[in-house]
Amino acid sequence: MENEKQLSPQESIALIQAMIDKTKTNVANDAFYFLLWGWLTFTICIVQYILMVWIKYPYHYYAWFLIWIGVVVLVFRSLKKKENKKVVSYVDDSMQYLWTGMGITFFVMGWICAVNEWHNCFPIFIVLYAAGTFISGSLLKFKPFIAGGIFCWLIAPTSAYFSYENQILFTALALMISYIIPGHLLKMKYQKQNVQHILNDQ
Repeated sequence: MENEKQLSPQESIALIQAMIDKTKTNVANDAFYFLLWGWLTFTICIVQYILMVWIKYPYHYYAWFLIWIGVVVLVFRSLKKKENKKVVSYVDDSMQYLWTGMGITFFVMGWICAVNEWHNCFPIFIVLYAAGTFISGSLLKFKPFIAGGIFCWLIAPTSAYFSYENQILFTALALMISYIIPGHLLKMKYQKQNVQHILNDQ
């Protein structure tokens, strides 16, 4: 133990920042997850709205069965990622625990909402989107996710004053602002950085 090198404060900060940057790159490569759930749930909201308002289909909520597409993709991709991943940082673990907990919470809330005929459930989902993206943005030091979370917190109580079908549109808007746009920005930012690193190494 006495022979172990003691890191200076500057070296410790640099190490922590390097771990955060590594996690950001992992999330950028896997911004796929944010985009998968963002686009899939956004599409489901729009499909349900069309079935409910335009087509007048009584079982419009069947659109939510499409969510299982995301579950299947998530399971296969996570297994593949686990096989290839060698380095796991504290932030990686935190993100995994966060979204595992959020996923379970969404499932339980969906069950409760189905029993209660979905009255005012969409504003609650928007609040959950806010918490998940705000915490993710804080862990990753990525402001678009933080801003998206704040936006969701602001519109969630507003959406509660609107009809059920309009709450669906509020949810689609929340997904666009908190998941989809930040997810694309994160992917674009770190793809650009990776290209720059390659050019610098040449």
